[in-house]
Amino acid sequence: MRILDLLYPPLCPLCGRTLQRSLETFPLCEACAAELQSIKGNGLCEPQEVLPDNVGLYYAYRYTGLLREAVLRYKYKGELWMAEPFAELFHKRMLESGGYGQFDLAAYVPVSGRSLAVRGYDQTLEIVKRIAKKSGLQYVSCFYKKDAAGDNAADRKNRSERNQEDRYGYTGSPAALRNRSILLIDDILTTGATIRECTHILLRQGAGCVFAAVFATGRRDL
Repeated sequence: MRILDLLYPPLCPLCGRTLQRSLETFPLCEACAAELQSIKGNGLCEPQEVLPDNVGLYYAYRYTGLLREAVLRYKYKGELWMAEPFAELFHKRMLESGGYGQFDLAAYVPVSGRSLAVRGYDQTLEIVKRIAKKSGLQYVSCFYKKDAAGDNAADRKNRSERNQEDRYGYTGSPAALRNRSILLIDDILTTGATIRECTHILLRQGAGCVFAAVFATGRRDL
């Protein structure tokens, strides 16, 4: 056992039980691993009309039950420690779906500056950094999310109706993307609008093709 584990024993991110690293289901307890097994995604799929400009879509899990509750705690309750087990789960699902060999580079969908200031971290970036370390796939921070004047439901609806693709900007070098196969990572896929917009930006900047990968989705049509 590692000394650090004596001081800070690893916990199951879904239920909080203390774990042993030798457990076959690590980083989950056996009960939560069984639940997650029942909501595993289909790996690589064709996104069809949801993401028409993406070559493929990887989704690790369905966004429901204990997983949904845990993701919400990770994003909004400051439980940054969950980034490591979530990255491990995401990474394992990617390996089961063929690995990273066809990708030249990873990019990710960032949170806004306002959300970063409130939370203290970007939940997707924290997962991506750990996936990059596990996989050896280099990642780039090439997007920024524009802070909107209003942030209530009505404001979001009005912005959506005015312009479906004016929420993100590009800060990277086009030369870094030219003719490359990009793995675009986000935490949750809902409508697909965010992935679509960021994919369009990458393609305009010269990317050869863009695959999407999300930790979970609530969509029933995938």
